[in-house]
Amino acid sequence: MLLADSDERIRQGLTAQLAKYQVSVVHCADGAAALLEAGLRRPDVLLVSAGLPLIDGATVTRMVRRRLSIPVVLGVSPEDTDQVGPALAAGASACVARPYRPREVAQLLSLSDRGHRGGWDQPLVCGPLTLDPGTYEVRVHGVVTARLPLREFQLLHLLMLHAEKVITRDRIRAELWGDGASRSNTITVHIRRLRERLGDDPHHPEIIQTVRGVGYRLVPPGQFA
Repeated sequence: MLLADSDERIRQGLTAQLAKYQVSVVHCADGAAALLEAGLRRPDVLLVSAGLPLIDGATVTRMVRRRLSIPVVLGVSPEDTDQVGPALAAGASACVARPYRPREVAQLLSLSDRGHRGGWDQPLVCGPLTLDPGTYEVRVHGVVTARLPLREFQLLHLLMLHAEKVITRDRIRAELWGDGASRSNTITVHIRRLRERLGDDPHHPEIIQTVRGVGYRLVPPGQFA
């Protein structure tokens, strides 16, 4: 993997942590170096932070995808969310929250690699609900919802991947937050906001159901109108 990030501590720390997941990392500090290294090394995956100096992440994505057929994952800090749309339009395979959580990055790199061979960019469909990782869009009855924040998008993706099955709060916390949510109610808040964006009744939810004491379940396709 090629990692492009201006923060040396992030580069060194993520490189060391990803070694535990058998991910070999070469890293650089700016967008110009990222383009050069990508052309020379042709990495399996490029993880590029949105706020790179010299050439920003969205531009790097666009230029790399013009020349190479490799998955590009965009690292997004809270102040960089305006770059998500342009980066996805430029060909980014997915986005991941920055500061990075090694387990989350390893999982997303695996998904992006599978998508490079076919699969990650395919839309998920549950009845009238469609999630498209390739365009970062969620549609309900064909109508695009307001663009979901990254964590809510990842949460909905997880629930739709396992539609009908109960996903425990522990699993959600582990897969989306790594070492744990910052507050005990973080998952509850994200579920509530996601329901609101999908037009789900917060008092009698039909799309994302609560299984008390366990977790949440996305209803089976065709069971909600």
